[in-house]
Amino acid sequence: MSALTRLLMGCWLLVLSGCVEPYTPEAVTAPSNYLVVNGFINGNGTTRIRLSRSVQISSPSVFPAERRASVAIQSLSGQRYPLTETDTAGLYTSKQLTLPANQSYRLYIRTTSGREYASDYAPLKLTPAIDQLQGRVQSNGVQLYLSTHDDQNLTQYYRWEYEETWEFTSAYESLYRYAGNNRMVQRKEDIYHCWRFIPSTTIVTTSTVRLAQDAVRDYRLLFIPLASERLLSRYSVLVRQYALSQAEFDYWEAVKKNTENIGTLFDPLPSQIQGNVHSLTDAQEPVLGFVGAATVVGKRIFITRADLPRDWIPQHEGYELCTGLDYWPNSIKYKDYTMDDMFGDSVYRTPVARQGTVYTMQTMACVDCRLRGTNHKPSYWP
Repeated sequence: MSALTRLLMGCWLLVLSGCVEPYTPEAVTAPSNYLVVNGFINGNGTTRIRLSRSVQISSPSVFPAERRASVAIQSLSGQRYPLTETDTAGLYTSKQLTLPANQSYRLYIRTTSGREYASDYAPLKLTPAIDQLQGRVQSNGVQLYLSTHDDQNLTQYYRWEYEETWEFTSAYESLYRYAGNNRMVQRKEDIYHCWRFIPSTTIVTTSTVRLAQDAVRDYRLLFIPLASERLLSRYSVLVRQYALSQAEFDYWEAVKKNTENIGTLFDPLPSQIQGNVHSLTDAQEPVLGFVGAATVVGKRIFITRADLPRDWIPQHEGYELCTGLDYWPNSIKYKDYTMDDMFGDSVYRTPVARQGTVYTMQTMACVDCRLRGTNHKPSYWP
């Protein structure tokens, strides 16, 4: 019997015997109030930096925002570009900027308590264009492929983020609303057609260092199953591409391993992630985050239902419990209920359509698509 086998059997015996005592390592309970810096310096647009504070792993609270800080982009030549805090606490943005490409930049932060922080100076990386972004139909869904290259062989390290948008409808279309005093009026606002926006949540990076050319061909960016609601009507994805330095690439790779590959006995142990933001007040104070500098390029594509096989049947996700309409006042279940009883609380029931003196009705969750998205059509939508 191998040592590993004996170890695994020993672990199972401990579990089965019920002799396991909870253990909370010092790292979980130690005080944690480190500055967290999330964002990058955008060389051809608006820089967005989110500042927050870390919390203990065992804490159920959200990350508290670092508010009212003084934040600015600084160039090695002495130029300063301020960022201001938005209505979202802890989110700081610059004006639309076009930064000179032959400069190095860093992020400077001064908190309300007077503590100062700065990232390392980084040369502005010029991101090459996305050559192709394409959705290809496969037997079980749509695979999105991306291609890009750099003829000058200066990029080599890439990262992508994407934002998905799709059009959908609620389970039923409500044509009326209850206006009180036994009055039904026709709806003026469309709550049947909506759009949903979902940003990417995974870290997507690749490198061409080991390739003969600085080129990415048919990178498998995202897969959409054939039954997904995203394919019901019209779907769009906007992809943003970033050129990275090797240090920034290594940082994102470490973050990826620590967030995606933990969970089994054979996964790598979490490692300390070294960023490039430091405290100028106390060199021993840990700071979390990496601030790079790059231009950004983007590309958007659309996929419509007409582009897909006719036998595909996308599912109306989120409306599984909306199986049928109720009738008022004909339904025996509701025969003793007044109109005010049924529709006065719109969260309970709302009228859908009128059939003579009878109204069909459903819950707001089944008729109001705004509960799952927005009914404001995006400016880029056809």
